This record gives sequence, structure tokens and C-alpha cells, in this order.
Amino acid sequence: MTSIGFRINFQTIGKGLWGPCEAGYHVIQNAEEWDEICRKCFPPDVVPPEINFSNTTVIAVFMGECPTSGFDVEVKEITDTIFRVVVKVAWITYAGKGVAQAFTSPFHIIKVQKINKPITFQTVWEIEDC
Repeated sequence: MTSIGFRINFQTIGKGLWGPCEAGYHVIQNAEEWDEICRKCFPPDVVPPEINFSNTTVIAVFMGECPTSGFDVEVKEITDTIFRVVVKVAWITYAGKGVAQAFTSPFHIIKVQKINKPITFQTVWEIEDC
């Protein structure tokens, strides 16, 4: 389901299977919050991108700990409505063969133009064959 309003373009900053173990949605509006998220998601030898928070908002979505590699999380769409911004997130389960028996913690981090209104998250589950 698409929300009524205008789509906002976004760019992925980071996406992977080994983020924080706790699930959550985060709206990052300053350098201190960004530093905290970076410590959780990027290896120490990776320098995360510099973010100009005067014109950028960062959104991080963490699925939490999963028992196999058969899970993923993805920001699908961002819509600016009259009173709020809606972030549509898919929590994805891959069904079938080829799923490794290893704990993962999928995450997706994106950046958008500065958002100065309330942000809500709309989550859907998707099942995909692999």
C-alpha cells in the first residue's frame, strides 16, 4: 500500500546482515546520534560517510537478531504527506534452500533531505523464495 503524498528520494548509506542485535527504528538528526549508530553498524576500520545534518536526515532500521541468513530488512518507500512522513519498511523472510544456519541482525541505513515533521514507520512482511 502506498501512502497518499509525495515520494521522497533516498540513498542507502549501509545495508547488511550484521548490525545491532536489538530491533528498532531510528531517526538521526545530529552528529552525536550518527556516531552512536556508526559504532553499532560499521567495522572499526570503515570510515562512515560525513553527514551534513543541516540539510540531511538519516534513518536506520534494525531487524534484530534472526536465527538464520534467511532474513532481511529494507526501506522500500518514503512518502511526505501533509502532516507527517511515512517510511515503508519491508521485513523479508527468504523461504527455501540455501539459507545458512547462522545468527544475523539485518539492517538498512538511508539518508534523505532534511525532514522537519513527524516520521512514522509502516512495516510489512514479505516472503520470498530462494
